[in-house]
Amino acid sequence: MASSVTITKEDVINRAKAIVASHGWEYLNARGLAKELGVSTKPLYRMFKGMEEIKDLVYESIYKFYDEFVTSRIDKEKALITLCVAYIEFAQEHKNLFKTIFLSNNLDWKNIDSVLDEKWNQSAIVNLVNKHGFTFESAKTLFMHIWLYSNGLATLLATNDIHLDSNDIVKRIVTVYKDLVKWKMKE
Repeated sequence: MASSVTITKEDVINRAKAIVASHGWEYLNARGLAKELGVSTKPLYRMFKGMEEIKDLVYESIYKFYDEFVTSRIDKEKALITLCVAYIEFAQEHKNLFKTIFLSNNLDWKNIDSVLDEKWNQSAIVNLVNKHGFTFESAKTLFMHIWLYSNGLATLLATNDIHLDSNDIVKRIVTVYKDLVKWKMKE
């Protein structure tokens, strides 16, 4: 391998992220990454403490990308609907990155209620309280029901060869949202 190739930490992380996006998290290893960069593994181990540090930084980069993707699509007036649609669209457009974050052991969630603690989800719950006058507990319940539905769609899209167009995704989420709001209003 050519020793005159100069790479930066950013080059390494970006290439590693591209490997994950194309092939999946399980394909990220030192030899494959070095080959993609056109170097031996030595520069990787000089720049980083080890493959774990690289993986940690790649995961942070993927999570940041997800955060920007979702945040750019949230309409504060329709926070829950647009959050769920963005989540599903991310799964469909970035299957391997979605799997890396949400369908792996990389996620720090310890139970289903951990979902409620995420910053995007908290603002969607508060939006439900303000928009419909729900108690915070009722809004959390409504949020969890629609999020579980959205997570099911997102998982199907990320793990199978099915596709939904954006209009169909929005229609499905809006229908479930309206039905759940009616149900909560009757309680």
